[in-house]
Amino acid sequence: GASAASAASAPAPFTRADLALLLRAVELSAGSDGLTQPHPKSGCVLVAADGAVVAETFQMGQGGTRAERLAERAAKGKAKGGVAYLNLEPVHGPVAGERDAVQALLDAGVRRAEIGVAHPVAGLRGVAVEALRAEGVQVRVHGDVRDVRTDDGRNGVSADLSDDSVSEASLSRRAASAARRANRALLYRCATGLPFSVLKYAMTLDGKIATTKGHSAWVTGPVARGEVWRERARSDAVIVGARTVRRDNPNLTTRREGGHRPARVVLSRSMDLPGLGEANFGLGTGDEGDDEPFKPNGAPKTNLWDASEAPTIVMTVSGTRPAFQAALRGAGVEVIEFDELTPEAVARYCAKRGFLQLFWECGGGLAAPALKNGVVHHVMAFVAPKIVGTAGGPAPTPVGETGFEEMTDALQLRGVELSTHGKDVLISGYVPARATTGALRETFGGAADDADAADPWTDEPLADAEAAAAAVAAAAASATNAGEDGRVRFYKSWDRNGALSNFSPHPVRMPRAWGEGGEETSWPTVEHFYQAQKFSGVADPAAVDAMERIRAASAPEEAARIGRTLQRARPELIRGDWNEVKLEVMCAAIRAKVDAHPAAAALLRSTGDAEVVEDSPHDAVWGVGRNGDGTNLLGKTFMALRDEMMED
Repeated sequence: GASAASAASAPAPFTRADLALLLRAVELSAGSDGLTQPHPKSGCVLVAADGAVVAETFQMGQGGTRAERLAERAAKGKAKGGVAYLNLEPVHGPVAGERDAVQALLDAGVRRAEIGVAHPVAGLRGVAVEALRAEGVQVRVHGDVRDVRTDDGRNGVSADLSDDSVSEASLSRRAASAARRANRALLYRCATGLPFSVLKYAMTLDGKIATTKGHSAWVTGPVARGEVWRERARSDAVIVGARTVRRDNPNLTTRREGGHRPARVVLSRSMDLPGLGEANFGLGTGDEGDDEPFKPNGAPKTNLWDASEAPTIVMTVSGTRPAFQAALRGAGVEVIEFDELTPEAVARYCAKRGFLQLFWECGGGLAAPALKNGVVHHVMAFVAPKIVGTAGGPAPTPVGETGFEEMTDALQLRGVELSTHGKDVLISGYVPARATTGALRETFGGAADDADAADPWTDEPLADAEAAAAAVAAAAASATNAGEDGRVRFYKSWDRNGALSNFSPHPVRMPRAWGEGGEETSWPTVEHFYQAQKFSGVADPAAVDAMERIRAASAPEEAARIGRTLQRARPELIRGDWNEVKLEVMCAAIRAKVDAHPAAAALLRSTGDAEVVEDSPHDAVWGVGRNGDGTNLLGKTFMALRDEMMED
């Protein structure tokens, strides 16, 4: 009511202590890095009325329990009258089909919430903020403070926090800057319509990425290469060209036991790649840290064709070497065909697949068109203090033919940073908005608006990305859940209509084993339950163990990984009637979710008579597939359930 709105209108001053706690939430939000597929990062710190920290949590992957609910449980009532510090606005409202994160903060009894940035996804931005304020919670969103320059000269990012003269606005800008950086992949996806793409290369001081004959082991030292492995782990996919596969025979893995395994993507128009049985000695590279090269028949083979370690995807032109394509698919390599294979087409496909971050580790021949297509957003350039020169011919450089004839055509990076990694130096920065796509380019890519004339060391391009994402969200504010074609699409649990995803964080109560009756138990998500039931009723200790591991998985993607991997590797563990009962299992789990969670049910009802589709480009059974002509079993299941709900 009016009294609640009045109480929520004047939050307390933002202090250095507040900033430290919000930065702690930012730090916590990265807790799932490398352990799960990239997702919106959410951290939460709850502080009691006396200032004591009573909970520190983060969300473990898409579909994991919300950080706010985990914090409320950990606080055990001690946060009443206290403050919540969140790097990202909670997910809430009809577009999400969720209310639990906001309800958790209300259950905790906090009187104030400090939020780093508003949620950039259309339909979510500002919704949780308004819901909290309506309940009398004082809310401040620091990303709303967006001055070009501050009284301390550097957007507040590098202010000396021990200096008493630092303003409250500067502290707030520091909070916003850190929060933006934590979710830069999400901001860029919303602002450009494409996954956040990082171009990485390592070169000598004279600008060479290899010798004249192509030898590159190693340009940089082990510390720098370790940073590359960490960035891979934060990405959905690592992208290379065919020449890199032939020359280096890389693994492109994260060098971690367990955790997220990014897809390894090879782009090749001609499919001029080593065959499955051909030796691939590269030129002495591969990836450092390999105990043994991939040697199924003695001589080293192409490491990327071993899909047991991480998924491999080859992208090529339609109709190219069909027999080789079939052989790769038979070895477990996914092959995707395009009418025209360009970096932009690849990035748009990856966006449809739900990827948030792509890591381009390609040579100059692919880096140049990727930059020209506007798909690269951030550059990581490692520079080794070495000089190699040439030896009877040119040596390769990081970026090939761009067509730039004047130095004024060059792309001036923004938000440039410099750091040392062992003996090597890393220079990183963001490409200018004029060289990107979507709302970011439309809003900030004009000659007068772009950052070519700004100081690249003090500029903050992520603020522009947030503003562009906000513009997209505002334009979509009055739109329905349906797309332009009238269909209601869902796929990732963190995107619009996410509650319809099997990975959404909605626990369900279902039997431990399908068809055996018995007492119902709680499953973290529909995906957990579905994957576990593949092994139910099988009298094998390995099947029983698989069910327990799946049920205990920290996120639904881990549950899916366990289930799918075992289904391929140990088909004898799958219940004999699985193909006959799996649709029934899925329908029952979806019904249990909708029955137990009113917000998810409200989302389904809001679709009216629109066609509901799982918009998965690589699943033509449960989803509609890449061409939109798949069976769409999951969407049909929701529509049948919706029809029943409308009749009641």
